[in-house]
Amino acid sequence: MIRIGDLSCVRVLIGVIILLQIIAMPVSGQHWSEKKHTKFRLWEGWSANLNFGQTSFFGDVSLFDDSFSEKLSNESDWGFGVIARKDINTVLSVGGQLLMGSLKGENKRAYFEAKLYEYNINACLNIVNLLLPNNNSRFFLFGVAGVGHFIFNSTLNFYDSSLGPKIEDTGVPEFVYMFGSEAYYQIIPNVDVTAGMVMRQARNDKLDLSVNNKDMDYYTYLSAGITYHFNNDAGTGRKFRSRSRFPLLRRK
Repeated sequence: MIRIGDLSCVRVLIGVIILLQIIAMPVSGQHWSEKKHTKFRLWEGWSANLNFGQTSFFGDVSLFDDSFSEKLSNESDWGFGVIARKDINTVLSVGGQLLMGSLKGENKRAYFEAKLYEYNINACLNIVNLLLPNNNSRFFLFGVAGVGHFIFNSTLNFYDSSLGPKIEDTGVPEFVYMFGSEAYYQIIPNVDVTAGMVMRQARNDKLDLSVNNKDMDYYTYLSAGITYHFNNDAGTGRKFRSRSRFPLLRRK
């Protein structure tokens, strides 16, 4: 069920996308003014990304929130995902993601394990193209924001043997919103290697089956992957140009 707070988050994301589009318009206009007018084509500028990495939990049943290395080694598990994305212009793109992963955590009384399945829609801002419209870069840095739903099932086990395990299986999608960053590096004209760190804020405090009225649970996805671009048109957000001595400057 979608709650009032969830609808507020959706409205915020829509507002962010509109704001990003307004920011992107002058930059994309500078690029398009250098050539003939380019029409928006729905079938151009698509890409697909396969990624894998570590999903990490932050919540009540968690000991290593302040130590990145300890978090990865003790309270993280594997996840993998698929992203489809469409370039709107040289700065803004929109897409969707499917993510499957596992979470785990512990404290002095108990430990938990969970499986989660998430789908989301997101918007990406190409920071390099925004700041340097006429660049010659192979490296691109993106800001990412989105909203979605996730389904999870969790088991909480107590170290006290007299206490039985607790199980939570939602069966119903729960709301989540996300923000973070991604980096792409072009290795050949249509293929990038990628890395990303995106935080997911759950509208739920039951991931670890321990309820705290102050804070909701959240999790992160630290990933690496590979992207294939189906159409490498010069009007899209990813452009491959000839090399130069200075990779962020346009060749004369």
